[in-house]
Amino acid sequence: FITTAYTSHPIPQCRASLSLYTALCTGPDGVHYWHKQYPYCGGVFQSPIDLQTQLLKYDPTMAPIGVWNYNLSGQEQLTLGNNGHAVKLSLPARMYISGLPHRYSAAQLHFHWGSPTLAAGSEHTVNGKRFAAEMHIVHFNSDKYANISVAADKSDGLAVLAVLIEVGEFNPAFDHFLKFINGVKYKDQRVQIPAFNVRSLLPARLDEYYRYDGSLTTPPCYPSVLWTVFRSPVTMSHRQFSMLSTALYSSSAQESASMPLNGNYRTLQKPDQRTILVSFLDGELGFQNGRLPVPASFLKYCWLLIIFASIKIYCIILMTHTHTHTHTHTHTHTV
Repeated sequence: FITTAYTSHPIPQCRASLSLYTALCTGPDGVHYWHKQYPYCGGVFQSPIDLQTQLLKYDPTMAPIGVWNYNLSGQEQLTLGNNGHAVKLSLPARMYISGLPHRYSAAQLHFHWGSPTLAAGSEHTVNGKRFAAEMHIVHFNSDKYANISVAADKSDGLAVLAVLIEVGEFNPAFDHFLKFINGVKYKDQRVQIPAFNVRSLLPARLDEYYRYDGSLTTPPCYPSVLWTVFRSPVTMSHRQFSMLSTALYSSSAQESASMPLNGNYRTLQKPDQRTILVSFLDGELGFQNGRLPVPASFLKYCWLLIIFASIKIYCIILMTHTHTHTHTHTHTHTV
């Protein structure tokens, strides 16, 4: 058994050197068999899902995500660990996010990623596109619950910030922990690392995101997560992705057969008639509810044309009226 990325619940380990999550892991303990031991895994409102345009609904009341106390001091120590199916970084509960119905305090962050030969391991996808990796910063409802273990099975218990990751430019933020990753190569290994500004791991824009109700992506799959998936992905270099996808093992150091840890993402779940709220209205979104998608930039351009045309018409009318008045006045004076 290994520990879930979210709570202390044990979950079954694959019996071959394959991912716990993907369809390749089809043994008795594989992803398609989770529901036999954990009924919620076969239930509704599961995560992750494909964020499809036809499921999106614009909500103008959704404010930018507020992140507080994310800029940690380098004098503080954080625990980096390998729990057998993800690399996880502990976070202090004084970190929290605002803009939600309750205060949600941080507990930890972890990653899901693809394989060294296939940089496609994000859990959420956007219109079918899978990204190289995905980061989850897990928070619990600290207004109502004492810790993440208590909150995990409550309907309003958890809030997760999800960041999609592409392979591209080097990202110095990820090196804060990647440079220590060889210290946690094997399951159950942990090291202390200096804290850093966790905000640097997030996209620049925190005002554009997808929002929906979902679940843990590992057993026991409780439908207790308010998901916030940021629209803009961040990047990591090919070298950084290679470190993440090749350095770790899901087996312990004592086991004779080392099992590489990669491809640790759950397969997509059914939308179950859920509406995905979005805080943005441009690009491919445009109008929803049966209307054709119209880019917001085009709409703004149309509005500017209408305003400009209105001003021009007003000026023409005004000039015509002034000219007519002047001509009439002159004619009267001459007579």
